[in-house]
Amino acid sequence: MEPLMGVGKAGLKSSNKPDILVVLLPQSCNASFLFTTNHFRSGSVIYSEKVFRKRGTVRALVINSGNANCGVGPEAVLHAEMMAEKAAALLDIDPEEVLVFSTGVIGKPLPIDRVLQAIEDACKLLEPLDLKRASEVISTTDRYPKYDFVKDGKLEVYGFAKGAGMIHPQMGTMLAFLFTNALLEEDVLHELHREVCDRTFNSITVDGCTSTNDSFGLISLGVVREDLQKVRKAVEEVSLSLATKIVEDGEGATKVIKVVVKNASIELKARMLAEKVATSLLVKTAVHGRDPNWGRIVAALGSTPFPIDQNSIRVYIGNHLLYDGKVHSKAVEAARKYMEENSVIEIIVDLREGKSSWTYYTCDLSCEYVRINSEYTT
Repeated sequence: MEPLMGVGKAGLKSSNKPDILVVLLPQSCNASFLFTTNHFRSGSVIYSEKVFRKRGTVRALVINSGNANCGVGPEAVLHAEMMAEKAAALLDIDPEEVLVFSTGVIGKPLPIDRVLQAIEDACKLLEPLDLKRASEVISTTDRYPKYDFVKDGKLEVYGFAKGAGMIHPQMGTMLAFLFTNALLEEDVLHELHREVCDRTFNSITVDGCTSTNDSFGLISLGVVREDLQKVRKAVEEVSLSLATKIVEDGEGATKVIKVVVKNASIELKARMLAEKVATSLLVKTAVHGRDPNWGRIVAALGSTPFPIDQNSIRVYIGNHLLYDGKVHSKAVEAARKYMEENSVIEIIVDLREGKSSWTYYTCDLSCEYVRINSEYTT
């Protein structure tokens, strides 16, 4: 059996497009959810984390877009609870197995009467889960829907997400939901979820801003028994696909930047250095200008607590070696042409000191990003 979905319209989006999504699972399912570590949190996050910790299983999701349900006082949690109870009553399920998620503008009171009516409308007509449609309903500034599906024999892993700005996850991303038909026990599921999240959703950034509403769920539908490594590979494939789609759709982005730090002494060092390069505004603007400015890259590398040997490291843009203790001026023009001709720009840093590596994804920073976010609430 597959999940079902229903769609409603509460008028939360200025576009007046559908903004309420209800997902009903075929039975109570083992799941793992990771929520934002931001201390200024949405009422929906506060409510859902509390409820999920109590039960550890889930039967339905209620998601609204266009309003973050955040920064509006104690009523935010109350409204999330009302949304869960409304869906539970209509679907005849336990309200403590209904999780609520919100995304949109912070500080706007949720028009709860309209939201509850839209939930009722969504529950009246349930259809098989349409990943593309689900992503469209939960989107805000996204230019296109984000979804993917992987099938390997009897194993299925699929999911949908949203996100384009306010992306620097400390758990997952704005909103992402993955489903697998594999049977996974709670402890195994949670460990797998965290490991995959670290390499995918926790290794992307658009603007260095952690959202108040970040939530990432992995749900086991419990249909087939599969090898754990096979499941891990498929979950990571779908997660990375959704994560990189978010980066590609970064507000105002024209380039995806893939930062690879390899041959580090320890994994933490590789990860921290990759993140420093990926979050550097100077690196991101240089890529936007198609400027192979390796100086900005090494400056970012040198700004962490971890020492680097500037005479040993090698810095590449694409396969063009720009620095290895000395400057390779002749490679600069070739690197510039590479940056002009490719939509994905790879920055490779070889520390030449060990065997650990990490990959981080980001995008360039453009004037359009400033325009979008300077006008976001108006």
